[in-house]
Amino acid sequence: MILPGKIAVLGLGRTGRALVEVLAQKVGLFLSEARSLSPEEREFLERHGVTFEEGGHSPKVLEAELIVPSPGVPPTVPVLREAVRRGIPIWSEIELAFRLAKPSLIFAVTGTNGKSTTTELIGAILRHWELEPVVAGNIGHPAIETINEVEGRPWVLEVSSFQLLWTHEFRPNVAVWLNFAPDHLDYHRSLAEYFAAKAKIFRRQTDEDLAVLGREILGFLSPRAKTMVIEEVKLPAGWEKGLPTHLVFNLKAAWAATATVFPGREPPSFESLSPILHGPHRLEWVGQIGGISFVNDSKGTNAHATCAALRAVPGPVVLILGGRHKRGGYEALEIPLREKVRACVLIGESQEFFSELLRTWGIPFQLAGDPLDALRRAFRLAHPGDTVLLSPACASFDQFRDYAHRGEAFKEAFRRLQKETPAVP
Repeated sequence: MILPGKIAVLGLGRTGRALVEVLAQKVGLFLSEARSLSPEEREFLERHGVTFEEGGHSPKVLEAELIVPSPGVPPTVPVLREAVRRGIPIWSEIELAFRLAKPSLIFAVTGTNGKSTTTELIGAILRHWELEPVVAGNIGHPAIETINEVEGRPWVLEVSSFQLLWTHEFRPNVAVWLNFAPDHLDYHRSLAEYFAAKAKIFRRQTDEDLAVLGREILGFLSPRAKTMVIEEVKLPAGWEKGLPTHLVFNLKAAWAATATVFPGREPPSFESLSPILHGPHRLEWVGQIGGISFVNDSKGTNAHATCAALRAVPGPVVLILGGRHKRGGYEALEIPLREKVRACVLIGESQEFFSELLRTWGIPFQLAGDPLDALRRAFRLAHPGDTVLLSPACASFDQFRDYAHRGEAFKEAFRRLQKETPAVP
């Protein structure tokens, strides 16, 4: 592929930095950031010879032949709307990486919940078969970082709706769409727009490709690719091992995606996959104080994920809830909360929003400040045999860098609570 001579990148997060490192020596690059840059970030851009602006996206962006917005830049920003009006091409980083890379196969995974787990499972199964996959995308390493590494190897990509929104030619050989529930309505203008962005994972597939999808998705669209319904997949013997339903679903999706493309191969042992299913910040058992269990599900960043967590842990539960809410989908919490939750402790900037909901539903709650305050309150509300569950149903960016930072902060708060709590005889 011949790159355009002038490319504008919006945002200098993880994706923006990766784009600078790959593109700076190949094209005329302009970086536009809405916030103020740190001294380290300015030095990084100057070292790579990149012209830049900060504190807002100006019309200079529109001088580019191609615009690549970072995933966190919403499509409603005025400069992107004007670019669309003028017909300036806009590609996501995933689209650009797809056009530059030469993998042997592309696996792409999306869904409201379970993307990371399923992506990691696919990678682990392929590694067991010594196929040397490269795992990238929304899961950690931006795809653009791996375009040289992946040549001739399977590429396993976790792709979000933010990344899919600006795709055009992106065509995975195996596309997995796990599930769909209201989420990211602070980014997408409507539920229909969110669904349409996700649906782009199948857009360019043909009957030579494979679409793996949940039954609920199949009710709304019909991919051109060969189709496998996740709920109908039979797992290798011993793989379920008493797992909660949502993790069995992830296993089925990963097995369908891999075993269909590489049939007849010996599956890896369940024990080798188990660490992926019980990773940090996903229903992670942290410890126990006075007969009360503490579980860290900081990765529960929407109502759908929190409902799954509530189904998976034994009740009663004191739920730590809140953060930056996503403007939709929270009505799904009402029944699980009524059935299983003794009380809630509310954190973050969504406290007022959840206070109104919980009053309506008749769920007791308290407001908390920092993580230690939240755990102290939850501990006082809980009874022996209960579970204190951090599953916030919200993004973390009001108080933390990301969900992992939030989870680590709560684990540290647990350790402090443990030290200050007298041992029960």
